[in-house]
Amino acid sequence: MPAEVVRHSSPAPTPEDFDAERASEADASPDTEVRDTPAEVDAAFRAQRGIALAYFLVFLVLVAAFPVLTMTLQWWTGARVFGELSPGFVAAAGGLYLAFAVIGIAAARLSASVESRMLGGQQELDVHADRTALGGEELR
Repeated sequence: MPAEVVRHSSPAPTPEDFDAERASEADASPDTEVRDTPAEVDAAFRAQRGIALAYFLVFLVLVAAFPVLTMTLQWWTGARVFGELSPGFVAAAGGLYLAFAVIGIAAARLSASVESRMLGGQQELDVHADRTALGGEELR
């Protein structure tokens, strides 16, 4: 004989249930969220934009250098360095990839560093204020 499935239905939660749950969660845990002011976020955005533009200019100079070198230097395409490969071909085939990787890693590291220094700093100030308010000394 087939087993009979019995389901118990519970009433649907109401908006008041959600509000009460949120209030109990807020009371249970301290506020650890870091809030940055709009001015701090704007300053970080401007710094990030400056970093991006600077690295883009480096990228653009690297890419634009190849046609310029090809037109101005005869040995750039005429000389042979590895078998029958010209310096221009070797630079385009391997050098550009390496240069772009280095530029990308440097830009990412600098951007992450700037962001971590410019945003989220209020939390460090709060910890320092809490330690000094309790009579503790700042550890160095």
